[in-house]
Amino acid sequence: MDKYEEIKQIIEDADEDDVDFAPFGEGESDENIESAEKRLGMKLPKSYKWWLKNYGGGEIYGDEIFSLYEEDDPMPNGDIVHMYELNQKNGAFPPNIVEICSAYDGDSVFYFDKNEKRDDGELSVYEYYSGERYADDFIEFLKKQILEE
Repeated sequence: MDKYEEIKQIIEDADEDDVDFAPFGEGESDENIESAEKRLGMKLPKSYKWWLKNYGGGEIYGDEIFSLYEEDDPMPNGDIVHMYELNQKNGAFPPNIVEICSAYDGDSVFYFDKNEKRDDGELSVYEYYSGERYADDFIEFLKKQILEE
């Protein structure tokens, strides 16, 4: 079983109160993802784009995984582009940090590093406060968040 089939099964098996994603197949369009990449000034990792295309967004144990909102959404705080732009405006993080999830308890902030270069089209997921790599890619991040809670 490849990692995409495995995470799809993990999500399907999870309690709906713990993992709240849109139904599989009801995700973002390629056009919305490309628009977000332009605004961010980076290519999003392929596993994150797979998740956006197939699930669109959601929460794990109440922690929102940043996704893409409509540009005119009055409450865009879970939008990866909006949060990046807000963080840059407020000087919250260096320009290479693209936040993807902040834990509800405030103990963890997970992010992609725009400066990371990989030939496989992926980016690692890092935890801001520890400065350590948390997951090798976005699928591993989801898996750890769902199974290690």
